[in-house]
Amino acid sequence: MLNLSTKSRYGLRILLQLAQCRGSGRSCKVRELAEQQSISDAYVEQIMIALKGSGLVFSARGRNGGYLLGRVPADITVLDVIELFEGRIDLVGCTGPEQRCARIAGCLSRTVWQRLSEAFRREAAAITLADILNSPPACVSEYSI
Repeated sequence: MLNLSTKSRYGLRILLQLAQCRGSGRSCKVRELAEQQSISDAYVEQIMIALKGSGLVFSARGRNGGYLLGRVPADITVLDVIELFEGRIDLVGCTGPEQRCARIAGCLSRTVWQRLSEAFRREAAAITLADILNSPPACVSEYSI
């Protein structure tokens, strides 16, 4: 099973919250982010270090300081977030830049894995924070838990 780390998932949630704050013209403090996302302050701080280092967010000092998006929501993709925390997404080692397999030359399945990796990356790159914020809320069925 392909599982993304909690840093990727929480990083996306934090960025979406920052995008919402941006829409109201304000910054967000760590405490607010932590409370809204049900994440510890310490874990939010760890995530923010990576987000700041990548330029996806920046911090403002002072009484009304906090965190702000470093780019407009339409310029931040899901792929940006995932690859920040996970590294380059390739489903198997032979499809990435390192191509860690001695069987590459004669492997019939390698092109399948390449196509799937490229499709994942293409789809993740096509979804921006703005797309997520502008999409209608998910329908809740009577069977959802």
